[in-house]
Amino acid sequence: MKKLIKTPLIPLSISIIFLLTGVNAHADVYSYLSVDGSAILTDQRISKKGYKLIKVYKVKKKYKPAVTKLSFFKKKQGKKSVISKGNGIVHSCSNQQHLSSKARAYQRTIQVYARLYGVEEELIHAIVRQESCFNENAHSPVGAVGLMQLMPATARLMKISNPWNPEQNIQGGVKYIAKMLRLFKGNKRFAVAAYNAGPGKVKKYKGIPPYRETKNYVKKVMAEYYRLKKTGLPKTRYALTRLAFEKTYIGKY
Repeated sequence: MKKLIKTPLIPLSISIIFLLTGVNAHADVYSYLSVDGSAILTDQRISKKGYKLIKVYKVKKKYKPAVTKLSFFKKKQGKKSVISKGNGIVHSCSNQQHLSSKARAYQRTIQVYARLYGVEEELIHAIVRQESCFNENAHSPVGAVGLMQLMPATARLMKISNPWNPEQNIQGGVKYIAKMLRLFKGNKRFAVAAYNAGPGKVKKYKGIPPYRETKNYVKKVMAEYYRLKKTGLPKTRYALTRLAFEKTYIGKY
């Protein structure tokens, strides 16, 4: 049965939740962009002309916990199996051309979840840059993986079944930072510190913990956040304008 809903930007999250819970457990939700700039979400494929498929949201029947075995983080190189040291970043953050390209590639996904959970896109871009330099294969010896370096426990808490999946990773990270922002009443510096050191440490010290790593982390993330607020996000033709979001509806025909 086809789900048809018309909704503006503000209740967009409710509409997505309705689709994800209202269709069969094995169904998919399709995101289309129409010729007039409207975003369309539906549980049916659209074959009519003038509608471009942008994203397919997978609806899984059963939640599976994130894999935590050490072997999960191993990468094969020829006949040898090696474990990357550090955070596994392949490209340096100093490679601006690479960073801009990767940022554009994930901008739409960041945009969708940032608006869904009420977080500024610039803040998410800043966190992803600091965590992984937009490397979806980044991982650390302690188990943090992906673009937003989700820990297995955080992935489970945010109901993310596969933190290696870039879209799920971004969803989990954005959902978690949104939780930290609510916890610390919108204080971005405290929320970012909690993302790095944990909310317990921020509460304990009633602010940014006196750890060199956390202090530097907050400083770099906030510096990039303010830079992006001033210069703007990388341009991509797949990003939706706010007007398009405000016109969002499901099944207009």
